[in-house]
Amino acid sequence: MEKLVPYVNLETVKDKNGKIEKFVVRTVSYLPKDSTITKSGEGEVADNVYYRPLHIIYNGTSEEFDYFGVDFTIERKDVGLLERGVNVKVKNANVMTRSTEGDTSNDDENTGTVIEYEGDI
Repeated sequence: MEKLVPYVNLETVKDKNGKIEKFVVRTVSYLPKDSTITKSGEGEVADNVYYRPLHIIYNGTSEEFDYFGVDFTIERKDVGLLERGVNVKVKNANVMTRSTEGDTSNDDENTGTVIEYEGDI
């Protein structure tokens, strides 16, 4: 599953005075070719989170793979007090629906691609 780990790039968007307006997290993942992807994690996040969880959820089962681009936009006003950056994770929707209730193995904090924000947020 290592091939599913996304390429992540962070763009800091500033206004004409140099004040940060938003962050754009651009990702590219290598997923089964027949995948339909959805994303989650944009918007407000709790103030006790260091790295905002961003999820790329796919449902493909093909033996052939292709590249999929997903962009996340995080407005400066949505950044929590302790938030330092993002943690991008790729999840298989088929496995998520089969997991038993209370199983947190899909939410392992040590997985994913972590990238920190640039500049003073």
